[in-house]
Amino acid sequence: MHHTREIPREGWADYLLLLSTIERDQQVRIQAGGPELGEQTVARDLPLVEISIEEKGSDQGAIEVTVGRPGEELTHRILHPEHVWAEESDSGELECLDIEDTDHVKTLIYFESQEVHEEASPPPA
Repeated sequence: MHHTREIPREGWADYLLLLSTIERDQQVRIQAGGPELGEQTVARDLPLVEISIEEKGSDQGAIEVTVGRPGEELTHRILHPEHVWAEESDSGELECLDIEDTDHVKTLIYFESQEVHEEASPPPA
């Protein structure tokens, strides 16, 4: 069972800052999709570095998702975000962040739970 809640726009900056702190280094998968692009995987199995809102300049209000390892970071930018939804498990763990922009392009950031990775890795020889 999942719970989806919309994060109000005025709470985005605080929510994303908190999320970046709590989920830092968590493995994520980012998918983007919309009426014109279809579904595309932007990143897979990379540690989260930061999710933030651009505070100034021409991209003000854009949400930036940075993943990867030092020296190999990738930033995915959502220029005109309109909605931010958090999909949470029954226990309140964040499973997916769903960001939709004004062109109805959705960016889905899946937080891969650690248990899945532990079960999937082969036993030590």
